[in-house]
Amino acid sequence: MHSFVGKRSFALLALSGMAFLSACKDKRIKAVDNGITRDSLLTVIGKGAPGMDSIPNVYRSDRYLIDGKNYEIFFFSGSGKHLFGDVKDTIPWKDLTPIAMIDKTVAGKDWPYLDSLYSAHKIPLHEHK
Repeated sequence: MHSFVGKRSFALLALSGMAFLSACKDKRIKAVDNGITRDSLLTVIGKGAPGMDSIPNVYRSDRYLIDGKNYEIFFFSGSGKHLFGDVKDTIPWKDLTPIAMIDKTVAGKDWPYLDSLYSAHKIPLHEHK
């Protein structure tokens, strides 16, 4: 009976952890689907952004031209903070969510996708763990 209680507690703890992690993911990121256009992406992730901003809730963006394709990576913060401008707020990489576009269409999101994309094209990785 003692081991049953231990297994049951472990299962409950694991389920609670998964629920916590999924709750941490911003609902705007969950609404981003592969294949949507750049304009649609900015509309989705820009909901609730303070003021007028051309790239709302994007902390930083990187651009690459590889094999004739335009790659644009947005690092979503959800806080409205930006790396550029007069005030440079520092946000750790691990607290950002990357969204990768190829030729102005979303190709994937989150760190595992970006890690594989960067590895395939030999782009230096950002330390995000």
